[in-house]
Amino acid sequence: MMEPQRPIEEPAPNWSFHDDRETVVTEPHARPSIPVGPQDLVLHLGLKCGEAAQLRLFEILKIDPETINARHWMKQCAVFRSKVEQHTEFTSITLLFPQTGDDASWTGLLAEIAAVNEVEIITLTKVVMEGSSWNEDPSSPSDRRYYGGTMRGGMAVRSTLIPDRAGFITYHVHSPGGTPEATGRRVQRLIEMETYRTLCLLGLPLARRTGDRLAQNESRLINIVRSMGAEGSDDDERLFEALSRLLQSSNAERASTRYRFAASLAYYNLVQHRLTSLEEMELGSLQTITGFVRSRLDPSMATIESVAERQKVLINDLSQALSLLRTRIDLGLNRDNQQLLKSLDARNRQQVLIAQTVEGLSAVAITYYAVGLLSYVLRAVDPVMPPYLPHAMLIAISVPFVLGAVWISLHRMRARWDKHSK
Repeated sequence: MMEPQRPIEEPAPNWSFHDDRETVVTEPHARPSIPVGPQDLVLHLGLKCGEAAQLRLFEILKIDPETINARHWMKQCAVFRSKVEQHTEFTSITLLFPQTGDDASWTGLLAEIAAVNEVEIITLTKVVMEGSSWNEDPSSPSDRRYYGGTMRGGMAVRSTLIPDRAGFITYHVHSPGGTPEATGRRVQRLIEMETYRTLCLLGLPLARRTGDRLAQNESRLINIVRSMGAEGSDDDERLFEALSRLLQSSNAERASTRYRFAASLAYYNLVQHRLTSLEEMELGSLQTITGFVRSRLDPSMATIESVAERQKVLINDLSQALSLLRTRIDLGLNRDNQQLLKSLDARNRQQVLIAQTVEGLSAVAITYYAVGLLSYVLRAVDPVMPPYLPHAMLIAISVPFVLGAVWISLHRMRARWDKHSK
């Protein structure tokens, strides 16, 4: 029997790929989950750190420094397994330890991480896998209040949602029927929910501080607008400067908070998606984690959105008030300019009348001197003139002609000056 012939492999086309294609193709495979067994302990740290601190963390976790150009790294050590992920504004470290009853293996590692300089912790989460069902009824009375439910795949979860002495918020998880891979994916969703919930709430203290300053600026705007209607035009310049300073400070305030508020909204949407994907159902009489998180997160997010909207409204109101005041100032300037133009027009008319008067007097004066000069000429030729044209008569006859010539000459000169001046 002949073996089937293998297809001839044709050479791959010489594609010209987009610069970002590799990033787009590898993104769905980024941040893979770690398989979690029924006797494992998962520690998750969300932190902010600089480049030097990040290199030190890689050294502690025994990750090859040559691979730090990626956005996620995984390392299997003798005692634990680690995963490091680089997010937009924070770095996360996930550590997986087997529960052997000896905490020295992971407490020592956490102490080394805590000793790194310039590391700022945002969130600490601990997931304790329970190999069997709860030792006590989760709905039974207790001095600690628990929240929890049954999530996707029958995974039972409960937590006090209160940090312990080490700062960790602990989740107890029992996943009776799930494979390590499936349990790992669900645990990762649980950890992401807790991380994004904390990051979302980072905008709340800022919103409260901003709200106090916002109330002061709103009050200042109200006072300025009232002053615009009560005070005269002499105070418009002072009010314009006050509005300009208030608008500048409000724009600066909004610019300094825009990123944090936008990030809170993005993290809020991620929390909602993670809660939905967990498909939590009630467990006994416990309040579900989903219900608790949403009941606390929604009012906080409403506060953040309210402050952001108030900032936008304040800036719009300031812009409108400034535009109105600018129009009012422009109208006042136009009125002043009209009065000035009227004054200049009256003065110009006065100057024209004076010039015309001076021009007439100048014509008379020039005529007087011109006739005087002409009289000398006529006196010299008087002996040869006919007796019926005496000297005095010739001078009298010449006066209108001299005056007309002088007037025409002065008028032409003035017309030529007016033409050049234009």
